[in-house]
Amino acid sequence: MDEKEFFKLVGNETRRKILRSIAHEPKYLFQLAKELERSQQHLQQHLQCLLEKGWLIQELVDGPHGPARKLYRIAKNLSVRITLSEHSFDIDVFDIQIGHQSKPIDNLHSHLEEISNDLASTLSHVVQKDQQDYAEQIQSLNDILDKLGSVESFILGKKISITGELHETISMKLEGDDHRKDRKLAYTIFRSSAPITIGLIQKEIKTKRSELLASLKRLNEKNLLPESGLNLLNKLEVTLSSQTE
Repeated sequence: MDEKEFFKLVGNETRRKILRSIAHEPKYLFQLAKELERSQQHLQQHLQCLLEKGWLIQELVDGPHGPARKLYRIAKNLSVRITLSEHSFDIDVFDIQIGHQSKPIDNLHSHLEEISNDLASTLSHVVQKDQQDYAEQIQSLNDILDKLGSVESFILGKKISITGELHETISMKLEGDDHRKDRKLAYTIFRSSAPITIGLIQKEIKTKRSELLASLKRLNEKNLLPESGLNLLNKLEVTLSSQTE
């Protein structure tokens, strides 16, 4: 993907918020408007831009008591690598292929071993300063980076697949608008790379501590809490109990 097109799309704050919201789960326009506190007309312009560039797809879903509505989903799996140094500034935007579309690595161990051998050979050549061929060395290093990129793409694709399975499980166990906050809480707990704290969750979910505790208990009843979520539940119970004494 062209870097100019990429930054044009993600450089807009509203489009970033739309993508972040829909990445959690597909949304209707009225749901986005309520969550992002923007008018539907304003959001429609940004949605159309993301649709035209192929970042989103829309599907018509029959309403229970009215006409079909457009449901928006993420269409692309992308990764971005930015390298900034004293002598270079490189931006690489590439698609992550998952499932049957990806080129599977039949033997990942052998692939990594091959890269390791190539790297050792290249570095050995680089330290021979009296026989430097800069163009050849740079090309060799680029080849190794390409091979490392294939491993990275494989791992990212696997992560996306597992995350998709997790979301399907959460959606099946917590169906309907009544459980929207519960689903968002579950997504946040499972996907957060930072330590889970009450403050972090409240910032993301925007709810009272008593409501947060009730939501955590519902998730626990449906076996949708990892260890970090259980720790949060226990801590919140102790905190609220001490406040009422």
